[in-house]
Amino acid sequence: MLTSLTELLERKKEILEELEDRLGADSRKRASEDHHARRKPRPCGMTVHTGIGCSYSCAYCYIYDMGFTANVKPYPLEPEEIVYALSLNPYVVPERTLAAYGSVTEPFQPETNDIATKYLREIWRWLHLPSQVSTKAILTDNLISEIKSGDPDTNVLVTVVTLSNRRLEPKAPDPIERIEAAGRALKRDLKISLFIRPIIPGITDAEADRILEFAADKGIRSAVLGSLRVTRRILRNLENCGVDGKEIERRLLKTPRNNEQVEIKTSDLKNRIRRYAEEIGIKVFRAACEANTYFHGKYCAMCSMGPCNTEMKRVNSLEEGEIRDLLEYLGVPYSDIEVNNEVIKVKLRKVKVDEQIRNLLTIITYRRVNLIK
Repeated sequence: MLTSLTELLERKKEILEELEDRLGADSRKRASEDHHARRKPRPCGMTVHTGIGCSYSCAYCYIYDMGFTANVKPYPLEPEEIVYALSLNPYVVPERTLAAYGSVTEPFQPETNDIATKYLREIWRWLHLPSQVSTKAILTDNLISEIKSGDPDTNVLVTVVTLSNRRLEPKAPDPIERIEAAGRALKRDLKISLFIRPIIPGITDAEADRILEFAADKGIRSAVLGSLRVTRRILRNLENCGVDGKEIERRLLKTPRNNEQVEIKTSDLKNRIRRYAEEIGIKVFRAACEANTYFHGKYCAMCSMGPCNTEMKRVNSLEEGEIRDLLEYLGVPYSDIEVNNEVIKVKLRKVKVDEQIRNLLTIITYRRVNLIK
């Protein structure tokens, strides 16, 4: 008899079979050739692209160094095609793989809003991937309804970097209005977190207390903090917007070359912001993925940063029998296993196992996996 873990993989096969019957040959080909069908998830999860390009033109945004422009187009796959592409991806497991929307574009721009909300709805309907979306858009009543028509526990990260320096985000909606709308969305049970990313030295840290206080006043009780990544172009942009370029250069891990993205050191700024947030009753997550798992009631120990959401450890416990059944289902030649709340150790009967197997085991169990030879 199949266990819950192996049932998830069987469900994925059923989804693929059903979609193959529903989609024509051209649709299947287009989806199978798309990068969503093969890309490995980032730490925040499988990033789902809802558009190409972004019109907000934020001075600190790195997508313009990646070849994207301010001319926005909706992503070319239809909703069921994106589901099919994700179902083909060996790293995607129904109910387990985190889905992150908004990584390389604003999902709720006028040009992409329709496809974004359809993606949110259809990916949840078929795959039940825990959803998280980052946005600078105003959460209108209609948009809230559209988001909630998919994953009811979708975690919405409302990005705010500055309340005063509009040159940094010349075409994005006013940040005061973003927070006010987020407060109204909370009253409709949308799972809101403040997203203070990127932290720009001399700007974000100087305004952080005010940002946090305003968010807390509107009912927001959680936040995610994120670092700044710069290229040579971004450095020039920030200086043109009144940012102290020397302070950023002092914090660089190395000097960026051409379009190379380099993260700056902000741990001291994050710690100060986190301490004040906690003083006024705002829970600070260490990463976006922790916020996503928190709002979906999941315990996670997939990386060295964890374990996360330890209060859910008992609810999300694993039995040794489940892991044995899963390994046999996957055809992994093992001689012994050890299962605990943080690590699954598998002693192999042969020297080499496909690295995809390790990644799949990690995603499906939410634990670090050691394959011992």
